[in-house]
Amino acid sequence: MKYFKNCFISGLCLIACNHTALAETRYVTDELQLSMYELINSKGKLLKRLNSGDELELLEQEGLYAKVRAEDGTEGWTKAGFLIQQKPARTQLVELQLQHEALATELEQSKAKLQKSRNELDNLKHQEQQATAELQDQLANTEGVVAALDRIQQENEALRNSQNQMHSAIPLNWGLIAAGITFILGIIAGIMLFDYRSRKRHGGYRIY
Repeated sequence: MKYFKNCFISGLCLIACNHTALAETRYVTDELQLSMYELINSKGKLLKRLNSGDELELLEQEGLYAKVRAEDGTEGWTKAGFLIQQKPARTQLVELQLQHEALATELEQSKAKLQKSRNELDNLKHQEQQATAELQDQLANTEGVVAALDRIQQENEALRNSQNQMHSAIPLNWGLIAAGITFILGIIAGIMLFDYRSRKRHGGYRIY
């Protein structure tokens, strides 16, 4: 009798301790679909089905049942024995696989962007090389034009010098020509004068 009395008291203490407001996070354990009811002891309206790994907010616990709030805001009662504090291993594995796939997708996208950037950089380098070659050609053409201008200027300067020399030489040449003509005309005039006097002296005959 004393044994049953102690068990009864222990049970009451356990129920009193479990009937508390907790507001902690719980997860539905692995490989399970759990029901959420409107009332305790799986009574009342069936509100929804909870799947393994669903995150719940523990509002209070009474004996073997717990009042929880789902992520969509639904509140109800379910069996507390199937709720755990840590995410189930399968749920963690699925999340890690999803993260891995997301990271792999981001890595591929980053590789594609990097390759696109490299292609754009190679294209810019090619354009730079073409621009440099065109600039060098233009500089070469410009140097050729400058050299041609210098040559033409030198030729023009030489022509000006020659023209100036010709202008300065022409009066001297004309003076020499005029002096030569005067000298010849003087000789001819002297001969004609000598011939005239000789004939006049000798009666019109030329005697030399």
